[in-house]
Amino acid sequence: MNKAIRKFLNDHLSVVDFQYDPIKKGGSDRSFYRVRLPEGKTFIFMEYGTDVEENAYWAEINRFMTEIGMPAPRIIAYDHRQRFLLLEDLGEIDLYSLRSLPWHKRRRHYLTTLSEIHRLHRIPLADLPASLKLTQGYDRSLYLWEHNYFRENFVEAVCQLTLSESLKRAWAEESDALINRLEKISPCLIHRDFQSQNIMIKNDRPVFIDFQGTRPGNLFYDLGSLICDPYVTFNPDERHELFSFYYRIMEPDYSLDLFTDYFWEGAAQRLMQALGAYGFLGLKKNKPDFLKHTANGIKNLVTATSNTGTLPVLNDLARNCMNKLSSRSL
Repeated sequence: MNKAIRKFLNDHLSVVDFQYDPIKKGGSDRSFYRVRLPEGKTFIFMEYGTDVEENAYWAEINRFMTEIGMPAPRIIAYDHRQRFLLLEDLGEIDLYSLRSLPWHKRRRHYLTTLSEIHRLHRIPLADLPASLKLTQGYDRSLYLWEHNYFRENFVEAVCQLTLSESLKRAWAEESDALINRLEKISPCLIHRDFQSQNIMIKNDRPVFIDFQGTRPGNLFYDLGSLICDPYVTFNPDERHELFSFYYRIMEPDYSLDLFTDYFWEGAAQRLMQALGAYGFLGLKKNKPDFLKHTANGIKNLVTATSNTGTLPVLNDLARNCMNKLSSRSL
């Protein structure tokens, strides 16, 4: 531990002696440590880098979420010049750690989580504080970037598939039409990485973390992140219960059929981003544990594209990727 970190902790915890254990989780340029005091109290220390601009937005987004009553970790101390944060310790239980429990024991946590994220989704963008810094919202260029990210880092790098020129053209046309449909959905504030490892459970309630990428976007991207999460397995009835629950609390002005179509297309968009990230982090950032989730991720993408009826090219490509990964594991 360097002297600056030790001084920061000494100043804000008013102690000299403490334990300082690294927490190895996630794929960003942030470092997390659990700080243990002699009497047993624990805190989380976070240091973030400058490689990803949005990391600097975390503290202000946290304060905004706290002000509107959203579940977020309490900030004990913050030094923006040194990029140090001291936070309450939420423990080690997240939705991911509960994944092997039977559905009747996980269900209420997911329903509560959806109720909480709905509160974020329904905030009018015009009502956001002018001082709140957010990453640029979703637009055509970002949706397209995620498609290319998926192709380069997953289809080509992980699955080692070479696309023909005719397939590239067909996929480009289909992708353009998908983006057109996604852009027609009214934008709202989204978490953007709304998956099981970013939803802690403390005092039997969900608490959101890793929300530095919060931005204007498509609520179905968040729903797809959670309900088609590659880290967790759901059966069709469980998935249907979750997005039907959100439909009821949302009270949308369109039919359940249209809501369902939007959900599967939003899930397909999110899954392309997630699979691209697994490939990038696993191969280029030398974090191979992320590659363990590609099999479930591509299976979910096949499911999502099968349910849309509007993404046959992506569905065929996803099936080819799934078969390639399956044959490699035999």
